[in-house]
Amino acid sequence: MNDAVRVSADGLLTAADLAARADFTLGLAAVSPSSRTIAGPGGTTDVEPRVMQVLVVLADAAGQVVTRETLFQRCWGGVYVGDDSLNRAIGAVRKLATDIAAESFEIETIPRTGYRLKGNIVGLGNDRALDGKTGRPASATLTRRAAIGGAAAVAVAGGGVWVFLRSRSNPRFEAVMARGDEAFRNGSAFEQASIGANNNPKMVALYEQAVQLEPDSARAWGLLAYFRSAAADEASGADSPQVVARAEEAIRRARELDPTEPNARVAMYVLQGPMLDWATRDRQLRQILAGDPGNIPAMLELMPLLQAAGLTRESWVWNERILKESPFLRGCLVVRALKLWILGRTREADRVINRVIGLWPDYWFADYGRFTILALTGRPGAARTILDGARGLPAGETRRVILDALELRTPSAINAARSAALDVAQNTPPLANDMVMYLCALGLPDTAFDVTEGFLLWRGKVLSTDRSNGKEVDDYNRRMTQWLFTPPVANLRADPRFPKLCDEFGLTAYWRARGVKPDYQAYA
Repeated sequence: MNDAVRVSADGLLTAADLAARADFTLGLAAVSPSSRTIAGPGGTTDVEPRVMQVLVVLADAAGQVVTRETLFQRCWGGVYVGDDSLNRAIGAVRKLATDIAAESFEIETIPRTGYRLKGNIVGLGNDRALDGKTGRPASATLTRRAAIGGAAAVAVAGGGVWVFLRSRSNPRFEAVMARGDEAFRNGSAFEQASIGANNNPKMVALYEQAVQLEPDSARAWGLLAYFRSAAADEASGADSPQVVARAEEAIRRARELDPTEPNARVAMYVLQGPMLDWATRDRQLRQILAGDPGNIPAMLELMPLLQAAGLTRESWVWNERILKESPFLRGCLVVRALKLWILGRTREADRVINRVIGLWPDYWFADYGRFTILALTGRPGAARTILDGARGLPAGETRRVILDALELRTPSAINAARSAALDVAQNTPPLANDMVMYLCALGLPDTAFDVTEGFLLWRGKVLSTDRSNGKEVDDYNRRMTQWLFTPPVANLRADPRFPKLCDEFGLTAYWRARGVKPDYQAYA
């Protein structure tokens, strides 16, 4: 082929040559030939010398095809070592693209000829940028923009991943942001969240330190805004005005520096979302994700919103996207198991939740997930063992009474469970969700409807109020209706009053605006 080349020279690219090479960026990865490392959204890893040689030779080709002969010459000194050696090296580069660089570059095989690198490159002497589709040099405008971008060219802002080049940046600031990035990757940034993103004070303190070190970093201010807003969403009483004001301050500062900063936009959503209709909330989150597809905070809002609207299958997709960005976000692993249960894949749900508990035996939300799955799939005896454990669950005695009723199915046991569930729903609003599922599982949809109406619309026979602080359950809990679309609640969904409930709560208008049907209708 005409564009197959011998790159640079026919001589061997030695270890000394690699040591003298400057760092460069390739897609979303920072490549350091001298230290033989590559860092990207998937982390940082050491690269074998031969694999780094192959990667550098392909990058030097600026989108042209490099023949297999050239690769043998440059990387093995012309010594024939067999095709398997080259194939293994190419395979290793492709694995780096997938595992480390989020598939932001690729190696194209040219049959019977060689290989071509496709992906944007910045920092190879003349600042070459390769078109991500053709693999050929991009326009001068793109190259200049990429060069000006510097470290930003390898940032994935919303996903919490920030790959730093060895650059002119403040090393203390870089270290602080790197700690935050790692917290996003391993899920610890959301450790206080069961499903959604609630406040983690350590993250607030971390990004407060970051903005002190770099007051002009829009991303640092945006992340601070997000975690402060999450704190405000949970605040109550005298603390609320001050927490909200600090969140608004961070949002304003981030947007002054960058009006499109995605994390600041999510922060605004967290504060304003409950005021908006379902379709507007959905649209705002998708707009953020259109500009920043890996934004974990936005996905952590959209995923439960979709489940709350009865779109379990679509919600599943977003939960898996979160786990792709943050594979050890424990709450979303539990959610994976719960969604498998909702989708009727109980054995798979068991495998997932048991593995989560095996990895993190002290994680309370995993206990909750396993208890729920066991109790509501005809295994109350197994669920009871969780209540007998040292950690326990909220309203443990009520859950025990409910398990007895699920197992015995006698009128007296069911009546006892009904009374206990109503007491909890009235006095501990965040647990009303669970009580509705249990009441439905016990064949008491009328009582379950009373609890649902009181919980969502503040009317009827069972008005949920928290007597410990004299206020109704917060809006965040009230707008999360995931439990309405679980398997045991099918008899409530069949109630002729359920469509009107959906009308009043805004779900019907949302389905109409999006042109979708909830799963219980679409997959009946």
